Amino acid sequence: MGFKKYYKFLTLFCAFVSCAILTRAENIVAKEVFIENDSIKITVSQESGVGILDKKSGVIFSQLPSACQIKNISKNGATIGFDIQTVGIEAKGNIEIKSDSSFELKLSSNSSFDKTFQYPPAWKMALGDRGYYPIGNGCAFPVDMPSIPLPKYVHACAGVGWSMSMFGVERKGTFLISAIKIGNDALIMNQNIDSLAHTSIGWLPEKGKFSYDRVVRYFVGDSLAKVMGDYRAWRASMGFVRTLKEKSKSVENISKLLGAADVWIWDDNLTNRLYGRPEKQNVSPRIVKKIADQMVSMGMTKILWNTIEGESAEDCQYLKSLGFLVGKYDIYRDVLPANIAYKIIKSRVERSVNTKYWPDIVRIDEKGEFEKAWKVHGTDGKMYDQHAVCEISALWLTKKNVSADLANVGYNCRFIDVQATTEPKQCYSPVHPTTRTVSVENIRLQQKYLASIGLVNGVECGQEIYVATYDWAEGLLSPSKFRLDDAGRRMTDSLERSELPARIEGAMLNPQYRVPLWELVYHDCAVNYWYWGVSSCCCPEIMYKFDLFDALYGYPPIYSLDVSHWDLLKNQIAASYKRATKTASLVGFEPMVDFVYLTADMKIQKTTFGNGISVIANFSDSDFVLSDGTKIASWDYVIKK
Repeated sequence: MGFKKYYKFLTLFCAFVSCAILTRAENIVAKEVFIENDSIKITVSQESGVGILDKKSGVIFSQLPSACQIKNISKNGATIGFDIQTVGIEAKGNIEIKSDSSFELKLSSNSSFDKTFQYPPAWKMALGDRGYYPIGNGCAFPVDMPSIPLPKYVHACAGVGWSMSMFGVERKGTFLISAIKIGNDALIMNQNIDSLAHTSIGWLPEKGKFSYDRVVRYFVGDSLAKVMGDYRAWRASMGFVRTLKEKSKSVENISKLLGAADVWIWDDNLTNRLYGRPEKQNVSPRIVKKIADQMVSMGMTKILWNTIEGESAEDCQYLKSLGFLVGKYDIYRDVLPANIAYKIIKSRVERSVNTKYWPDIVRIDEKGEFEKAWKVHGTDGKMYDQHAVCEISALWLTKKNVSADLANVGYNCRFIDVQATTEPKQCYSPVHPTTRTVSVENIRLQQKYLASIGLVNGVECGQEIYVATYDWAEGLLSPSKFRLDDAGRRMTDSLERSELPARIEGAMLNPQYRVPLWELVYHDCAVNYWYWGVSSCCCPEIMYKFDLFDALYGYPPIYSLDVSHWDLLKNQIAASYKRATKTASLVGFEPMVDFVYLTADMKIQKTTFGNGISVIANFSDSDFVLSDGTKIASWDYVIKK
């Protein structure tokens, strides 16, 4: 071939290749590539991992160094692909922009593994950053705060430990939320690096396998309401958002939850019987009709009346005639082993109605052993482990037990303890094996069953993976790290302020650390209460502090106490009821659409709801005057329509 012919051929060939490249998706392989839109720019680098630029503010978020190696980064149009390698695991990562202010990381792998796969690494924190954590209904702390009260690690679906599978950071007014799509097999990992709190994600094997794509969605915005609103829309697309108004179409009594105080009135010796303590003599009798009439006479007309031992059919009917919701405590996570029942105190043996099904209903762990559960008291003064019930067994037991109880007494509510507050578990029983995902689905089915027989159903603490199928939760407002010691056995304690541990007022009731993350997503999906072991009346001197948080968040109060303390405190409780339920009656079934601080010290806070009502709370020790001249007394609030 002559030079002219060769040159002509080469020119035509290059033109053909160029045309082919231009007419198909861009495909670039490099050590660092980026994708972008008008709002955000995402960079992936072999050296520094993933970086985010918020174009509006100029704020940059970058990752800490990782034990995982990033290789073979490629860009294909609006997505970035790369390989991830670490000991024992090879995975593929894919990053794609999903909206003007969100993008998604998808991890795929065929690897088998038996340890936590830690990727992506934490975002690198800086002085001045503020971390946002769904501990209870929400907390926020400066990341440089000494002894920041974060768990070293917690399951992403662990209820009171971590109520939503997400976490966030605020930097110079820009917010970044990192959210796990399916948290059933994920851990949240917190560590202190260079005196700053850092949070990362760890993936758990599903019975030794990667099994499905692990996905993290990221949201960037200029306000907390913006990023949590985007988070809500994303969760709604997954079926997590089902409002109380929607639920009440199939269970009419749900409408009675609006503004209803949650009340547990205990026999004076019930906790003594439960915990092997000496019984008191000459105590006040528990006369249901008398106490209920006293409530109504003092204006406490909207009541969720709960009891642990159950009411008689006659008392239940009377309470319902007053318009009350009437519920009974139930539990399917614990079962007393039949082979130790002879060692256990009488009341616990009588309460464990499912012992007759032991050991067939017990969850089996990976080692082939019965999984342990809540300890109970023995007649010898020692504590003994119960066994955990598998979620498949729990669903079967619920159908068997509740329907019979309902026929005998006629409750219109049921409270199921533990199930929706602890992390999902795997079961290795050959009869009822489960993955964590199967366990989650069985808990949802348990709650759906209760709704199907017309019951308003409540859970302990609650978690977003279940919120579409339950109606109220007790304990979400009270993070477990902030409660009284052994709060789960102190449901009727009434303490002096001087007896409280510092963390009650220093953390749990501290407006500078509490933030309504949950409410900005799920406020209209469930009614939330404090924990019964730190209920609104656990320390009468500071009942007003519990009430102010309730007013700001649009929730009713909870009162858990024995009859003697009801006789002593009923007038104070009635006053608390009036303070705390006013906003709940107005906005209890509404979405929370905004939350802001009105002062730099964060002690004047404002919430706004979907019907246009705003609540402004003054958590300071001095009166505060708004710009329109409205005066808010110390530890009080105003409602703006």
